[in-house]
Amino acid sequence: MHPAWAQEIVPEVQGTEAVSDEAIVVTGSRIARRDFTAESPITTISEEFIEDSGPATIEQSLNALPQFQATQNGQTSAVGGSGAGSSGGRANANLRGLGAARTLVLFDGRRLQPSDTSGAIDLNTIAPALISRVEVITGGASAVYGSDAIAGVVNFKFNDRFRGLELQADAGISDLGDAATYGGSVTWGGGFADDRARLFLSASYLQRDTASQNARRFFDNENGTSTPTSGLIIQVGANPFGFGSPANVAAYRSLFRDSYGTALPPTSSSFLLNSDRTLIGRTGAINLRDRASTGYLVSDNVVRQRSLLDSTVQLPLKRYTGFARGEFDISDGVTAYAQVNYATYKAEQQASVGVTQSVVQPIMIRADNPFITGDLRTLVNARPNPNAPITYYFNGGRIGRLRVEEDYDVYQLLGGFKGSLGGSLRYDIYASYGETDQGSTSHNQVSRSRFNAVVNAADGGASLCAGGYDPFGFSDTSKSCQDYLTFSTTNRYHYSQTVLQGNLTGELFDLPGGAAGFAVGAEYRKNSYTADIDPRNSPTPTATPGVTTAPEALGTAGALSSGGSISVKEIYGELLFPILSDRPFFEQLDVNLAYRYSDYDRIGGVHTYKASANWSPVRGLSIRGGYSRAIRAPSLGDLFSPKSGATGVIGLASAGGGDPCDVNGRARKGEIEGVDPAQVRALCIAQGVPANLVDGYSYSGSANAAFRVGNPDLKEETADSYTIGAVFQPDFMRPAFRNFSVSVDYYTISVDDAIGYVTSPIALQQCFNFTGENAGYDANNFYCGLVQRDASGILASIDEPLFNLAKYKVSGLDFQLDAAIDVRGFGTLSFNSAVTYVLDYKIQSVATEPTYDYAGTIGNAQIDGFSSTHPAWKHVTTLGLSGDTGSLSLRWRYLGKMSNSSNVATPDGTASGVPAVSYFDLIGRLKVNEGFELRGGVTNLTDKQPPEFGGPSVTPTSTYDVIGRRYFIGATARF
Repeated sequence: MHPAWAQEIVPEVQGTEAVSDEAIVVTGSRIARRDFTAESPITTISEEFIEDSGPATIEQSLNALPQFQATQNGQTSAVGGSGAGSSGGRANANLRGLGAARTLVLFDGRRLQPSDTSGAIDLNTIAPALISRVEVITGGASAVYGSDAIAGVVNFKFNDRFRGLELQADAGISDLGDAATYGGSVTWGGGFADDRARLFLSASYLQRDTASQNARRFFDNENGTSTPTSGLIIQVGANPFGFGSPANVAAYRSLFRDSYGTALPPTSSSFLLNSDRTLIGRTGAINLRDRASTGYLVSDNVVRQRSLLDSTVQLPLKRYTGFARGEFDISDGVTAYAQVNYATYKAEQQASVGVTQSVVQPIMIRADNPFITGDLRTLVNARPNPNAPITYYFNGGRIGRLRVEEDYDVYQLLGGFKGSLGGSLRYDIYASYGETDQGSTSHNQVSRSRFNAVVNAADGGASLCAGGYDPFGFSDTSKSCQDYLTFSTTNRYHYSQTVLQGNLTGELFDLPGGAAGFAVGAEYRKNSYTADIDPRNSPTPTATPGVTTAPEALGTAGALSSGGSISVKEIYGELLFPILSDRPFFEQLDVNLAYRYSDYDRIGGVHTYKASANWSPVRGLSIRGGYSRAIRAPSLGDLFSPKSGATGVIGLASAGGGDPCDVNGRARKGEIEGVDPAQVRALCIAQGVPANLVDGYSYSGSANAAFRVGNPDLKEETADSYTIGAVFQPDFMRPAFRNFSVSVDYYTISVDDAIGYVTSPIALQQCFNFTGENAGYDANNFYCGLVQRDASGILASIDEPLFNLAKYKVSGLDFQLDAAIDVRGFGTLSFNSAVTYVLDYKIQSVATEPTYDYAGTIGNAQIDGFSSTHPAWKHVTTLGLSGDTGSLSLRWRYLGKMSNSSNVATPDGTASGVPAVSYFDLIGRLKVNEGFELRGGVTNLTDKQPPEFGGPSVTPTSTYDVIGRRYFIGATARF
């Protein structure tokens, strides 16, 4: 019911790769051994630990462990304003916070079928019923397994020892009566012909329902969207004070001072409408009235709007899996085997709002639109050119809520031969082929051409659809206009992987500590993908070569169909030397060496290698450590992804981030060492901020539109890993404890030439000379060239190119304590605690930037592209009491406090972080008889609410529990 170290593995739970009576293959090596030890730190997770999370996907169980950090997972991902979900329902493993693409996921030591262009494995394709245990190692393992094993390896061990029929069923529900989850599986294993033939079959089903955001008190103070769902933001283009005709400017002044009884809005040119059609100065909330019917609220002195519609905080999912594996002993030395793994699942994301039209290619509304009210007419007339179109930003919630469906079909076929060549020599040759088909359909997209036609029709669009479309209203659009304006887009993606691999293992010669072992092998691997983008969601070529227009789907940046492949040929060798055993101060001394050469068709030849050792000076004490060189070849997405839209999170000027041109920011105030506010001002004007507005310019958003594109010239990432640690299992503790084990390990992983985007914050900081990159404040500087502003000087979008540009370094300490003691009359009292302390989480985004340490912080998005969490302390601790009839366990999941990552580069920054959070789970098991077990529990027993980060009612939903207290029950029957 808890994680256990590899040293605690006992013969009866060994995995499928046993090659002799008690020989096993430990993850991180291909050489079988009998001592159950390893030179690398290995955490072993039992199937009971996975079951103790209730009916859930596997990544939810893994993320409880301190070695893992949450990604944008498939449980709580919500649809974004651009019409794409953050993960599309996929669930990944992310070791040490280095990203899912740097964590290699295996099934029985073999690669699985990838589910996206990063090459990451979607854990939805693995049914829990197939797993006997999960082994996790830290640090590079590319010499043994090839590319991607930079942060470590997660190896799911297949339960091939199962015989008979097993039925499992699980159900869970939240304390509020929603977030229901149901799961079930049927598994059968049997032998034929005196067990010369063996067959294993399994099928499973999982359904996860929605959970209401509005039902949860955490979201009572929701900050809302930066662009209103109803109403509008009008960008007049220039400060109307004194620029229009005197009579019109006087009428504008009179409107606010006399009719509204308020001060004039500041120089900001953004306005909203109240439900009574009166004007609101968005900055400063001038004349803000009816909040109840509009959803308006004030945050950071800017009017925003919370959605008046409910949203889901649990991503609905339906998943079916099927698995079959067969083996046949052709002779004593030859076994043929075949395997098929299939998964199909659908995830649906429902937004509380519609598509959002940002500053990228905004809508322009004619100045004589018939829905323009009298007060709005006064504002429009006060502009220098009263007849100029109105720049209009909106959210399409009145037209239809955005809904995205993701469909996945994944299969992998595998077949091969294994056996003995005589003596100690054993071989395994196999081939596998897999495909992933993904369809992403976005419903209630708004047609750009039809929307433009409606809002610019002389009759307000009444001739095109019933009632036309009132851009300035709050009521829902007529059904006729909804049907006219909306459509669906479907993008289709296809991924394939071919693997050919042959391995030979055996013994070479005897050493004082035992027989020297070896493993050699060769591998060929090819990965391909195609992306078939709906033409209506792609930029459309115009008559001018090289010029494109916006995609037909309003509010999206669009993408182009693309595709590509990458292949590699590899050879590898591994040696295990048991140097000494049963000697004074050398109870055991083993040395392990490995080397791999990889020849990629895209990047050429690369070398990976490792050296490690395990020394037991006395019985009960093991000291282990090693070094490895690992690589990650650029993924298909890194190489070939077309230019597409993203969201660049830059923070708020009030918190030290935001647009450097914002007069409320530290760059304009002269609060950043080495940055000249006068030259910042001049650069802002050179970039397009009007000189008459620059001293009142503000950027109210915390994010901007961004554009990303692959780079076919990328090279491999390289990583150097070091580990050293000790395991203490003293004999003198045995009289008091049934088992007692303490371990501590230090790890450090340094990644060079890390593939990453020049993110929006980096582009702005480099452009405005925060780190000395643009000492001349030249508007033609490379980073300044990535920044685009609209005609009013407002930050419009930032290009985020992909390069081998970064350096990462993570280091820390892992602690593990396991103890069990017999309690007379009650059973066995056990205690287990797995703890991680992060020493370093250092990032150098580009060579000209300083290296910043984000250990113990929250919010940095450099590696994962979203708000990552890096607590200094994280642990999972379990106290349990077990006996012949069952068990009861209390589990404590702890996340330490974290400071705001935006303060790292700004030592005197005042942005707030988050406090420490503890979750408690209560799990019980009842063994009815030998063939039937009941289990149940409560997760988040105290209904702990998540901390706020990034605004009111905002939190990293992948890290913190937004569902609340949940109950689950389950049963297993074996026949």
